[in-house]
Amino acid sequence: MYWDWDEKTGFRELVVDLTIHNDLDSFFGEHGIYLMVVQGRISEMTFYFGFQTDVADPDTWESRGKGVIFNRWGTRDLANVRLAEDGYSQSSGHEGNFVGARRGYDWGAGAYRLRLAPEGADTDGEWFGLSVTELASGATTWIGALRFPYPDRGLRATIKHHTYSTIEIYGSRPIRPIDIPEFSVSIEPPKGDGRSATHGATVYSLRLGQILNTEARFDHTTGTVFLQAGGLTRRKAEPGKIRF
Repeated sequence: MYWDWDEKTGFRELVVDLTIHNDLDSFFGEHGIYLMVVQGRISEMTFYFGFQTDVADPDTWESRGKGVIFNRWGTRDLANVRLAEDGYSQSSGHEGNFVGARRGYDWGAGAYRLRLAPEGADTDGEWFGLSVTELASGATTWIGALRFPYPDRGLRATIKHHTYSTIEIYGSRPIRPIDIPEFSVSIEPPKGDGRSATHGATVYSLRLGQILNTEARFDHTTGTVFLQAGGLTRRKAEPGKIRF
């Protein structure tokens, strides 16, 4: 799902409200599900963040269970990462050079708010921190912060006006589509500096077109986008442009 704003100036704060409709407690081992809540760019550097069912330890590649990850590309330097006391980092080149903050988070069915916002600056760039709020309890968890370079002298780092959300199946070897557990999420249009995304587009992977038990659809009555994958999911909605 692509999200966009009519105003092309970018923004400093990004907030996403979503609801996860079912638990995935049994999906561990050779495969996992990554709900990529946002992929975007800050100062021309790609970043993404979201929920994973099975976050790997970057040193041993053993499972650390459910958690939230926050990555940025263009560096391997862990000086660009700030962590929670029980968080951990990753620096790798297996998907291009990136660093990331991780923190265990026992997410499940429920409503959440994810917030990305500035958390200070220094001579080398500006820090953006990620937090997750469980809306039912109001409990907020800080995941970590990453430093992004300034786009130019005297300019502040900004989040670009074009972002992306998806469900990703990852693992060490192929999996049959029917063996992917059913997973359903609804996402409200993200808000940049309090302004909701104004338009977007639902899409399906061109590389994995044979995985037909996936669906992305827009509910015109609620203004909500539903993403669903796995199990007996039936694709009824065609990809297309959306105006919120």
